[in-house]
Amino acid sequence: MDTGIDFIQPEFLNILFFQQKNLVIFPYVDLKHLHALEIFTVGHNIIDLESTALYNLKEIIEFETNNSYSQNYSLFFIYNLNREKISEILEMSGIRCILNTNDKVSDLVKDDAFIFYNKKNKTFLNYNKIDVELDFEKYLINSSENETILYERIQHIKILATKIFNEINKNPNSYEYIPEILKEYEMNYWERILNFTKLYFNIEIPNLNFTQKKYLTNNCTYNNNAEQNAQFVRLLNEYQYLTSINKHVTNEFIQTLHHYRSLKVNPRYLDMEQLYHPQKIYVYLRTHHWKDKIDTEFFKEWIQMRITGHKLTEQDITDFEKICDKFQLPKTLLMNISMGSSEAHIIPVPQEDDFINKSDCPDDKKTLRHDIENLPSIQNYNAFKYFFLKRLDQIDQMISEIKNSK
Repeated sequence: MDTGIDFIQPEFLNILFFQQKNLVIFPYVDLKHLHALEIFTVGHNIIDLESTALYNLKEIIEFETNNSYSQNYSLFFIYNLNREKISEILEMSGIRCILNTNDKVSDLVKDDAFIFYNKKNKTFLNYNKIDVELDFEKYLINSSENETILYERIQHIKILATKIFNEINKNPNSYEYIPEILKEYEMNYWERILNFTKLYFNIEIPNLNFTQKKYLTNNCTYNNNAEQNAQFVRLLNEYQYLTSINKHVTNEFIQTLHHYRSLKVNPRYLDMEQLYHPQKIYVYLRTHHWKDKIDTEFFKEWIQMRITGHKLTEQDITDFEKICDKFQLPKTLLMNISMGSSEAHIIPVPQEDDFINKSDCPDDKKTLRHDIENLPSIQNYNAFKYFFLKRLDQIDQMISEIKNSK
């Protein structure tokens, strides 16, 4: 049975977004699930075409492609195609499309402008995954808590590409601004974003050799302390590893980070991005709370999978063992974890005092206003709901006291 999640994979992100190529998918996929791929079509206006009712399909595609008044390009979802119509479309150039057919079309493969994907056996006919590095794609997907966040991250890359394009138009001979624009990403991902910029805007960007020294100079996240710079790079690499090893493990990791932050960290010491950006939360915790290594209590909560409710598989356990090895955590922590447990995964509702870092707040300053500053993350829904129900009770009590005092 088709599901949209089948298409939320690094390969499709690479093909449709970073490489700006077209797709031919066979056999038939229902339109709802086919449109799951729309998440990777950022920067395009989507046009649906049902081919059986159109005798002049090629002319429609050419007209819509060349006569759009939008700043975005057109991308066509075309379904119920037969072999003849697919052959015609394969001869066209300068178009973006995702084609779906129930016919056998394996023999129509010519080059890699159109990537053919057999949905039935989940194989690509002219795309070798081994030859393509997908680290960036895996990072973007695995570190996104849901498809909305993933879409926003892809959209953000498109925005950065637009900034680069605008700077090139202003000064075609200078690229000094690129490290500043791309500073939030690791340097080994910069080439991927620049290549997308070239393909999407159809421009030329020379091969740029950004050295680590130049990166540190231009990246305002860094400072002049070489030791701190090295530590920052190390922590970013740690986070990348933890969010690329396994999607289910990653989802729980990010949720547990938010949960831990809401219970243990006073929000007064965090900026807005550190409050809600998991990478920045991790760097903050490793810098200020977990200076030696990842907190074992955090790890024990993580491996319980209480938040997502995912039932651990043998592969999950293996991945956790790798994490233990890499981060010098005792594997004995995994001894009581059972695979496929049917036990309900429910986060216990924290007590109100848990939201306040007692070491930072004297007893006489634990006011309602201070509680609001310690608003838990909405990712931890039970704590979030409890917080507001408690506040409503307090407001109701205050109103009653005012009425009684009159």
